[in-house]
Amino acid sequence: MKFQQATLQDLPQLAKIMSEAIHLLQIQGSPQWQDGYGPTTEKLTADIKNKATYVLRTDTNEIAGTIALITGIDPAYTEISEGDWLKTDSEYLSFHRVAINPKYRGQNIATQLMEHAILVARDKGFHDIRIDTHELNLAMQKVIAQTGFSYRGVVHFPIPNGKRLAYQRII
Repeated sequence: MKFQQATLQDLPQLAKIMSEAIHLLQIQGSPQWQDGYGPTTEKLTADIKNKATYVLRTDTNEIAGTIALITGIDPAYTEISEGDWLKTDSEYLSFHRVAINPKYRGQNIATQLMEHAILVARDKGFHDIRIDTHELNLAMQKVIAQTGFSYRGVVHFPIPNGKRLAYQRII
């Protein structure tokens, strides 16, 4: 497997993976990414142009998974309830838009993807990494815990069903 930044040539495959992830969440009964509030082609394009999107490629160059590493203050993370962020003297990096190609689900790809992203974060000089997920996204909660993040509280995105469980890892 090879972890690298996505390019605009990856956009069709990324859009398909996101569409399938949105559908999976719907089948699981999760409102996360539903009703047009999930990753759009426009958002994916912007992330690629901003060099935020990374992909985990197979030996045959197929995208097995994707993640966005977002720098800067995430407005949804400024208010946290039922807990708090661990204080650090450095900026944080947020992980968003994690999705796995359905062909590779159940093969530990999400964990590998997150571990690679953590290494990139460290290499970029970030010591504080944050991520969130919906309370019904049990698979993502498991991956988050397996990759060393600790639960910190609840954040709210300004969308319907915007409540998210927030996690942090200090490296």
